Amino acid sequence: MKKLNELKIFNGDIPTKEGELAFARDFLLKPDINPFLVYTILKETFGLPNGDFFDENKSQWQWIFTFNDFHIEIYDWRLISSSIAIYHQASDEEKSQKLAESINDLLTKASQQKKSKIKSVIKDAKRKILENPFVTYYSTAVNLLELSATIDELVKEKSSSVNEESTKGLSFSFSDGLDLCDKKSDLYRSAFLMFLSSFEGFLNILYELYLKTELRADRLYERIAREQIDVKLRIAPIYCDGFRTKTVNHEDDRFKNYLRLVNLRNDYVHANLIKSLERYIVEEDNHTFILENEDNSDIPSNINELELKHVELAKKYIDDIVELVFECMETKTRREFKSIIFESEIEVEDEDGVLIPKH
Repeated sequence: MKKLNELKIFNGDIPTKEGELAFARDFLLKPDINPFLVYTILKETFGLPNGDFFDENKSQWQWIFTFNDFHIEIYDWRLISSSIAIYHQASDEEKSQKLAESINDLLTKASQQKKSKIKSVIKDAKRKILENPFVTYYSTAVNLLELSATIDELVKEKSSSVNEESTKGLSFSFSDGLDLCDKKSDLYRSAFLMFLSSFEGFLNILYELYLKTELRADRLYERIAREQIDVKLRIAPIYCDGFRTKTVNHEDDRFKNYLRLVNLRNDYVHANLIKSLERYIVEEDNHTFILENEDNSDIPSNINELELKHVELAKKYIDDIVELVFECMETKTRREFKSIIFESEIEVEDEDGVLIPKH
């Protein structure tokens, strides 16, 4: 097959194989091409889709073709991908695969000439979907804590088992337990940073949705985006619509607790050589001692000393600061924002420069 127009529109029902009640495809290929381009290419070549036998909850367009003794379906799937399905009465999988790959190659070649069209329609698009980094990072942190709890249970279970005479052959050892505990500490460190990043995502979504129209010019927007996170939080009511307070109260304990997390995060992420990373060697009566700086904070400034209780406290501080932001909002805006901010994807529509969330 050398050209797409060698495919012939087929308006009948795909025949079932002998002795079968339902038709079964012989090969399925998912093109690595945006479904919009697949649709555009096929529409320009063959006209509007001709298929109507598909699940409308999962697919919205479909073409059915024949080529020699093959039947072909090309359709979209859940808005994010497309498929080439090949059917053959003789169930020749090898030939079906070659045909699917040939169609895919032709679509891929044609799509290279259409990529500029994507940029054009994106520029004019009024609706978009925001992937919510707040949910992504927050749920990742929660999952890491759950994984650390699983490690705890595993260590307890295996440690108990190796003490029973009936399980002397088990390979799990004390050193294995220590190794798992080290990995658990890695999870604590990762979860802590994920919780901190989640609130940055929360604030970024807030600004994306509610930043005042007059501040959305590129240079202003970029300047606001580069603000220190605590400043950006405090002045959100100045820059964004939908707030009943003039600023977020920096005297509130929830704000202060969050600020301590931010300072810790900066030390952790930038690997700052803070005092808690220093230990001192002293000699006394010909004996050697190691002394450490005291750290009386509720969360240690040394990332290596993070424990479950510290990460859980960080989670609480993040939950608290989120609630503080909610409290600063006007009732209508708060209700709207709460209804979408915990969704993994947020659909919005641009109405005269204002992004309106769609529920």
